[in-house]
Amino acid sequence: MSRVGPVSKAARQRLLADLVERHETGSQGQLVALLRRRGVEATQATVSRDLDELGIAKVRGADGTVAYALPEPSRLSQILRQFVLDVDASGNLAVVRTLPGAAAAVASAIDQADLPDVLATVQGDDTLLVVAVEGVAGRDLAARLLTVRRGWPDAGLRPPTGPARLAPTSEETP
Repeated sequence: MSRVGPVSKAARQRLLADLVERHETGSQGQLVALLRRRGVEATQATVSRDLDELGIAKVRGADGTVAYALPEPSRLSQILRQFVLDVDASGNLAVVRTLPGAAAAVASAIDQADLPDVLATVQGDDTLLVVAVEGVAGRDLAARLLTVRRGWPDAGLRPPTGPARLAPTSEETP
C-alpha cells in the first residue's frame, strides 16, 4: 500500500490493533515495519505510546513464544475501576470523567470491548463521551458502564441479540 497521506492517531491505533490481532509480532520494530507496509509512518516511540494507550501487552503463548496481544474485554472493568472517577449522562451520551491523561486508555478499552449499546467514543484528556446507539438513553449506558466497573459478570459484554436493551437484565443487576 502506498502512502496516502497523514493518518489520524485514531486511524493509526485501529490499524495497529488490527495488525496485532492478525500477526504474531514480538517487537515494536516489527510493528513499525508492518505499519510502514500499509503506508503509515510511525516511530518506535509512537508505537510504544499507542500500545500503552490501547492496553496491548506482550503475552507468552502456550508454545513459549512472546508476542503482543489485544486486551481481553474482561479487562474493561479493571480499566474502569483504575481510571474512572465519575460517570454521568445527558441525552444519548454517557459522560465519563477520568484521572488526568487517562481518557484515551478508557475510550480505547470501551471501543475494544465492543459493547452492543455503544456507537462511538470521543475523548479529551480527562473526559470522554460515550455515544449510545439509537434508542438507548445516556443514563442507561452510564448505568451499564458503572455495572461493568463494579465487575459484575457479563455486564453488558454480550453481543447484541436483537434490539438494544434500555435497561440491565435481571442477571446484570445486583
